Amino acid sequence: MCPKCGVSEGQVKAGMHGGSQRYKCSACRRRYTPEPSKRGYAPEVREQAVLLHAEGLKSGEIARRLGVNSQSVRNWLQRDGVVTASVAEKLDPAHSGKASSVPLGKRRATINDVAARAEVSRATVSNFLNDKGRMSESTRSRIQTAMDDLHFTPSALVRAIRRQRTRILGVFIFGLSSLDQNIGGSLAPHLLAGISEAGDVANHNLLLYTGWTQHADRHSALEYLDGHIDGLIWVAPPLHDATLERVAEAGLPVVALLTRHVPDGVGYVNVDNINGVARMVEMLVQQGHRRIAYIGSLHDSNFLDRRDGYRKGLEQARIEHDPRLEGIDDQTPDRVREPSFFQAMVDRWLLLDERPTAVIGGDDGWGMGVGKAFEAVGLRVPEDVSITGVNDTPDAQWILGGLTTINQPFRQMGILAVERLVAMIEGAPVEDCRITVTPEIIVRSSSREITP
Repeated sequence: MCPKCGVSEGQVKAGMHGGSQRYKCSACRRRYTPEPSKRGYAPEVREQAVLLHAEGLKSGEIARRLGVNSQSVRNWLQRDGVVTASVAEKLDPAHSGKASSVPLGKRRATINDVAARAEVSRATVSNFLNDKGRMSESTRSRIQTAMDDLHFTPSALVRAIRRQRTRILGVFIFGLSSLDQNIGGSLAPHLLAGISEAGDVANHNLLLYTGWTQHADRHSALEYLDGHIDGLIWVAPPLHDATLERVAEAGLPVVALLTRHVPDGVGYVNVDNINGVARMVEMLVQQGHRRIAYIGSLHDSNFLDRRDGYRKGLEQARIEHDPRLEGIDDQTPDRVREPSFFQAMVDRWLLLDERPTAVIGGDDGWGMGVGKAFEAVGLRVPEDVSITGVNDTPDAQWILGGLTTINQPFRQMGILAVERLVAMIEGAPVEDCRITVTPEIIVRSSSREITP
């Protein structure tokens, strides 16, 4: 008899389907299967598989014991989001009549599990998660309850793929491996504080890449282009860094901190080193100094700018540049910080007909190094020679009794870096994401006026 029109005459065979005979009704033309064969395994077998899995057995052993296909066992364990009420009762009699919210095999619950639990469609759960469509409060309540019971959270990876945004910013910063040994001379804490604060305001998380600079060889451009981050903040990248160039060419939004020498397409936040040091020269000239020296490195873009600022300041003060007063070394940054280098430079300056009465250090550490070298030969700071630096690190107030230095507002620069990076991610032109901050000179006791 046709299940649709009820006619019993004129029912003809119409092939097999799933091992069952199908028929076609001559009256309404509908095809149907009167008694479809039962396919698959009985629910009791699946429940037994779940119980064995809860005891710690692997899917292969479960399949062998139950005499079923091992792939079927794996499918059950992966597809079933929660333990059914009958299985839950066998696992724990206290759960009689209740389904357990514990995911099988420690598998995360999926949107399908939530839909089944709430007795709605997958699309309805999706609309709930994305706040789309219209649904009754009772439906919303059932979905929320199902999510709570299953400990369900939407997949961040899936959402990121759909939205093409992870809301995660990468941060590449130096100096963390020795932070506990040099926290008073480190730039990292203030930079990270500003980056973290701005990231929170922008509702972005941070992914910290470790191992720079002690394991620089293990970092490649591919590491930043795998979809984990929306953009990258790179603190003090080396000059002409090939990885930075490749990342920029690939189109990842990048903002560099503590440099203005960046490839095309990269934003930056940096202090005005050239004019900052030129103003320091001007201040020393106002204090009566005419023999002003500079000591620094050639391995950092900011040091190059600071040397240029030193020369610019001399030119503005109409003081002839004397190359012998530049303490520049082209060795590695670690080597030039050795006390022997500072001592050799001071010894060389003391052999001049007119020794320097003031020295500008490329940073606070360089200022401290050259100041101690002067003190080692019996000269006093600032009575015999004025010493200044750049950065205003936390230790600067103690260096040489209080180091006169150029302050960099590191926390504010970290905030600006995040703000500009988010702007780049949202489509702002790179020209709008290149910020130069005006520094402030902090005068302390390591410099003083002299009588010409």
